Amino acid sequence: MNLRFEEERKKERRIQFLKESLRFLAAVVLMILLAWLIIHFALKRVGVIGSAMETTLFNGEDVIVNKTSYLVLSPRRGDVIAFYPEQKETDLTALDDSSILIRRIVGFPGETIQIKEGVIYIDGEVIEEDYEFEFMLSAGQANSKLKLAEDEYFVLSDNRADMDDSRNVTFTKVTRENIIGKVILKLNPLSLIGGPEKSNEEETENKTETENKTETETKTETEN
Repeated sequence: MNLRFEEERKKERRIQFLKESLRFLAAVVLMILLAWLIIHFALKRVGVIGSAMETTLFNGEDVIVNKTSYLVLSPRRGDVIAFYPEQKETDLTALDDSSILIRRIVGFPGETIQIKEGVIYIDGEVIEEDYEFEFMLSAGQANSKLKLAEDEYFVLSDNRADMDDSRNVTFTKVTRENIIGKVILKLNPLSLIGGPEKSNEEETENKTETENKTETETKTETEN
């Protein structure tokens, strides 16, 4: 009787182990499938071409683009986006990854943009950007007030000395239809997309200025 009971218990354990193993295997398969779907449909690896986005991004650097960023929400001012250049109806050449451009959004559809003495005006108001960029020596076509179409975005290079952006009359028109998604990651080293990186020389100058300012303030307080 005890022998039969032990056999039943062993059989139940084997069945339980098999069930747990199948659940674990199913979970692993599901995770792999989910990761594959995310990699192939939600994310895209893109190579940076040119120096227009220096020093945020450099030529040849690989980045990750989130293709789902704007499925529900609209692009935000300051977003770094990847997009295809506009194709003319007569152009039958298929767009490939080598034609992808990366720039930073500054103006939205329907807005009026103007750049005066390196300062960006949107609908007559000065906009404050999240990062420090080089002084813009040329405003290009934005020297005069520029009214954006209802489906048009105004983009700038982070390297503001590089006119390969919406300031240039020959630059492609950037529309929502051509936007692939938001650039979210740099791969080497792995890091989030921010703004221009300061050189060691700039960091030293800023540090010296801060130290001098602190020293002056301390000296003034002591004298008082």
